[in-house]
Amino acid sequence: MSESTKTTFYPTRRDFLKYLSISGLAFSPLVTASRALAATGAQSRLLLIPISHGMGGRNMATGTETNFTPAQWLAPFAEIQKHVIFIDGLLGTFWGNAHDVSYSHVFTGSVQPGTASFTLPRSASLDVLLEAKLGRKVLPVQRLGVNEWGGGGSLAKSYSYDTRFQPLPFQFDPTQAFQAIVNNISGVGAPQEKLSALAQKRRKLLDEATADIRALRQRIGPKERQKLDFHLEAIQNASANLGLNQKVTVGGHCQKPSALTGTSNYELWLRQQLLNLKTAFSCNLAQIAVLDLSQLNHDLYEWKDESGKTRRGQPCADKDFHQCVAHYSNSEQRLCYEGSVLWFARKMVDFAKELDAITEDNGKTMLENTIIVITGEVGDGQHETLSKPHIIIGGSGAPKLRTGRYLKIPLYEDDYLRTPEGNHTLYGKQKISTRTEADLWKEIAGAMGMPVQTFGQPYLNKGSIGIV
Repeated sequence: MSESTKTTFYPTRRDFLKYLSISGLAFSPLVTASRALAATGAQSRLLLIPISHGMGGRNMATGTETNFTPAQWLAPFAEIQKHVIFIDGLLGTFWGNAHDVSYSHVFTGSVQPGTASFTLPRSASLDVLLEAKLGRKVLPVQRLGVNEWGGGGSLAKSYSYDTRFQPLPFQFDPTQAFQAIVNNISGVGAPQEKLSALAQKRRKLLDEATADIRALRQRIGPKERQKLDFHLEAIQNASANLGLNQKVTVGGHCQKPSALTGTSNYELWLRQQLLNLKTAFSCNLAQIAVLDLSQLNHDLYEWKDESGKTRRGQPCADKDFHQCVAHYSNSEQRLCYEGSVLWFARKMVDFAKELDAITEDNGKTMLENTIIVITGEVGDGQHETLSKPHIIIGGSGAPKLRTGRYLKIPLYEDDYLRTPEGNHTLYGKQKISTRTEADLWKEIAGAMGMPVQTFGQPYLNKGSIGIV
């Protein structure tokens, strides 16, 4: 490569990864290629699960803080109630069409009110901040997703944002996510001789590209240097995902990944992504993850109508789940929507039980050492954002959460939500939570070993929720 070529050629990040033939695997940004640890010791882990159209809205349960009964659409959580914290009502976004801004706000707490659709936040997301504090494993933050219609996780609707406040991509192909994990575990996958030869070839290519970029970096201005830094991050990311670092070995809690199971595309993909996460956690390849679950096809699950009859499929002529079910306009449609929430609840509880069956070196189970937070860009299909439900599973071990509780957050009623950035109309009196998502992420960060004074925009930090 000539000197003139080096100083004028700026490939896009996508083209750069495509040129290396690894774009499908390079899906977790901001990676420093660190050495994998053997699966010894116990550490706090965090899994954030945003679900399209939320988990059913307000009134998650009846009863007291420590003696409660989940609502029928959340009934499976009764099976693991000692590991659960129901948080009934947190303020999310409070302006515009919730889908337009909630994606970029939910894990950052920093979108400016009144801005245009799909606006960028003003701070990085929780997963990125924790990754920088806790260090990056061989597999970095696992940003995975399930979407039956293909694609998904568009940059306009990413949940995760880097320190430049730019959206980060998610991996919606569970097979590629699976392969990235397998590549970092010795003893599984293709014959080791072939894997070793391929790794050496790719390592050489990556090292050569890194050397060229670093040499070029010394001869260019700040703007061009920033572009090249982005490419260096891509190389570091690719190194981890291709298994070019020191690997962990199967044994102890680190087991060979399980095979695919399921009865439909969505169910199959969800199952594989959950197995991917279980393997990444148990093999100490990753400590933080985000799993984006898009809406279900309403032919996938059963629900009971007002007469008690079990049905499958939509309750109206519109075949679109979003319009017919999520945006329910009558009791039948609401019951169909609740059926979708119940389906997700069943999958989450079954996954939690799998983690709870693994005892780690501190005498606690993997579930007790892992915080799972289920949220959504809205609280339910009616764009509930002023008092959104959140479900926490696990975390009573290493993170020391106080589980087995139902926290009914107090509300107040007003026509406006008043902030230092102006009074924001709520279109008539509405009930607003006295605590926010930012309050929750502040406490989660502390439980994960990163105490912070405020999270996101300081004025959204209203007070303690009390999960620790």
